[in-house]
Amino acid sequence: MSMEKKRDAWIEGAFEEITGYKREEFIRENIWSKMLHPDDVERDARDNLQLAQNKKIFSELRIIRKDGNVRWVSGYVYPIWDEAHNRLAGVYGSTRDITKIKQAELLAIQSTNEMTLLYKVGLALSGGKDLYHELHAFVQELKKVIMVDAFYVGFHNEQTDTFSYSLFLSNEEDLKLPPRNLKTAPGLTGEVIATKKTLYLPDIKAPQVQANHKMFIIRDSEVRSYLGIPLMLNDKAIGVMSVQAKKVNAYDEDQIRLLETIAVQVVITSEKSRLLEQLQKELVERQRLLHEMELKNAELERFSYTVSHDLRSPLVTIRGFLGYMEKSVLSGNIASFQKDMQRVVSATDRMNQLLKDLLELSRIGRVLNEMEEVSVESLIHIALENVQGMIRDKNISVQVQKNMPIIFVDQPRIIEVLQNLIDNAAKYIGDQKTPIIEIGYAGQTENKYHLFFVKDNGIGIAPEHHERIFGLFNKLNIDSEGTGVGLALVRRIIEFHGGKIWVQSEAGLGSTFYFSLPPPETTPKK
Repeated sequence: MSMEKKRDAWIEGAFEEITGYKREEFIRENIWSKMLHPDDVERDARDNLQLAQNKKIFSELRIIRKDGNVRWVSGYVYPIWDEAHNRLAGVYGSTRDITKIKQAELLAIQSTNEMTLLYKVGLALSGGKDLYHELHAFVQELKKVIMVDAFYVGFHNEQTDTFSYSLFLSNEEDLKLPPRNLKTAPGLTGEVIATKKTLYLPDIKAPQVQANHKMFIIRDSEVRSYLGIPLMLNDKAIGVMSVQAKKVNAYDEDQIRLLETIAVQVVITSEKSRLLEQLQKELVERQRLLHEMELKNAELERFSYTVSHDLRSPLVTIRGFLGYMEKSVLSGNIASFQKDMQRVVSATDRMNQLLKDLLELSRIGRVLNEMEEVSVESLIHIALENVQGMIRDKNISVQVQKNMPIIFVDQPRIIEVLQNLIDNAAKYIGDQKTPIIEIGYAGQTENKYHLFFVKDNGIGIAPEHHERIFGLFNKLNIDSEGTGVGLALVRRIIEFHGGKIWVQSEAGLGSTFYFSLPPPETTPKK
């Protein structure tokens, strides 16, 4: 059979049905080069090279039909070799349409790739780390199968109408963006939150798109395709996951569907992270409360012992001297009677003061005055007036810093704090020739609390007693004035306001008592 007849046989029947071209068209024109899919040109060239080497081929190629549709075909082609001239004289073989088979294969491959991606994404989003690192790992897996030039996940606080970014990547740059208010700057994010629907814009720079949508540009990264998917929980859009690309129309329907499936996993992961964080906070708070309870129990034990001891002591004194007084009356010894009477009065005064201090301590946290904004300096001057007698008696110079900040406090309680600290400094000033008490502001702590101090140049406190002095009824000098409740009362008032108190001191080198109070906007509204 001649080459021409072989070719005629090859193009008749099924081939004409597959390609849409008639026999005459195929003979008259160079149809094959026109019909071959551009992506398969190299493979066809390799096939022709094998035929030229007297080798049979099996090939799967895409062709473009006359009507423009793309079809997959497979065929066996055998060379007809001219032995005399050692060259290819013709070919014969068979071809068939395998489009449906290929589509099924591609669908299976796509499904496998999607399942693999979902599995890897699931691993990335359950890595046991915080949400930020889990999302980072997820994006790296996503980039292996989908074009990603920009990506963000953020969550919407419905009460404040703010949108906070858990992760925002733009051209591999990890942006740390502050929360934004969706009312003033909704952008495409606000649109997705409001509609609760996926928003896909194949080209955000198209004039019609910009006319129909309000853009909020965070960083000009040459992005063209935008895909925003709402993160839904209990029928509420709690956030947005967005994937973006520099290519126009970068995502097809299957990819969008896949990303919507992944968005569900992101919601589950975020909820898991939120619940875990909440649980950790609750555990920390529970440990704090347990520790506080242990301290309270220890304080209660000391309280029970000390009350029983300190209240009994004046009673024993009173009872004893009542007997002496009776003898003095019977014997007519008025001088001894008066001396014993004074001792009874002193014992009852001490018991009365102890009971007053205990009552005052028990009221902290229960009986409240109204919280008010006030100048610290004004409270200091009131406290100084209350202890002016001791200040003058000991000839103490008091220096008060100017321009201290405004605080939001229970005024009478903070006056008690200042009065106790000033009184304590004066009491233990020692025999200094130039006794000085300084009261001032030391700036802000790391958590933005205001830090104040009361400093003296008195006898000081050894480091091993720094914590002990704040305990109930703990007095370093048992012969000193007072009941040992003062500093315990001070600590309780400061802690009730959300602050802390501590001392820096060494024996013989004076003492500085520091106490912190939160600024007005963070002070607990008890």
